[in-house]
Amino acid sequence: MSTESAVEEAPPGTAAALRRLALHPVEAVAFWAAVLLPLAYPALLYGGLDGRDLLLLAAVLALHAATLALGRGYDRDRA
Repeated sequence: MSTESAVEEAPPGTAAALRRLALHPVEAVAFWAAVLLPLAYPALLYGGLDGRDLLLLAAVLALHAATLALGRGYDRDRA
C-alpha cells in the first residue's frame, strides 16, 4: 500500500498546468474589466462629485487598480 498522496504521484507539470487553467479566466475577466472601467469615469464626473458620487468614483478607481494588477499577465504568452 502506497503512502504517497495523489499530488506527489502526478506528473511534474500538472500542478502548474492546473494553476494556469484556473487563473486564465480570472486574468481574462480582470484584463477586459481594466479596459472597460475607464468608460465609467466621464459618466461619474459629468454629474459632479457630491459625497456619494465621490465615494463611488473612489471605489471605481480602486477596482480599476485591482483589475490592472490582476489582468496584467493575460495572454502574455502570445505576445
